[in-house]
Amino acid sequence: MASIYGVLGCDPRTESTVLLTDDEEIRELNRTWRGMDESTDVLSFALQEAEDAALTPHVLGDVVISVETATHMATSGDHRRRVCEELDRAMDWGLDEELLFLAVHGVLHLLGHDHGTPEEEAEMRREERRVFFAVYDEVGQP
Repeated sequence: MASIYGVLGCDPRTESTVLLTDDEEIRELNRTWRGMDESTDVLSFALQEAEDAALTPHVLGDVVISVETATHMATSGDHRRRVCEELDRAMDWGLDEELLFLAVHGVLHLLGHDHGTPEEEAEMRREERRVFFAVYDEVGQP
């Protein structure tokens, strides 16, 4: 079965945690760690950027996803358009697909991808689509 880390060619021992939470908790984390007093869909906390990263080289960090925001995003279709329409691929998109997309996005951040410049954003979107469909197509759904 395809995994996000397998598709990305990571060492088989690679791991991270994924926390599914609500808007209130992700807002608090966003305020505490990023100085932004608002909820968001996904946050990534990369351990490999820390001073003691060498102690746990296969533990990449934490991905935190707000299920509340993910539910709204699934309904809005923003990420579906971003992933599917750019490839002219039609598919149903519900909460499962949205959560898979956000997990992929979060893991890409753990691995150092960013979207701060147009070039970085274009590369990240290519990787989001590639990894999303590799996992999704393998299992038929997340």
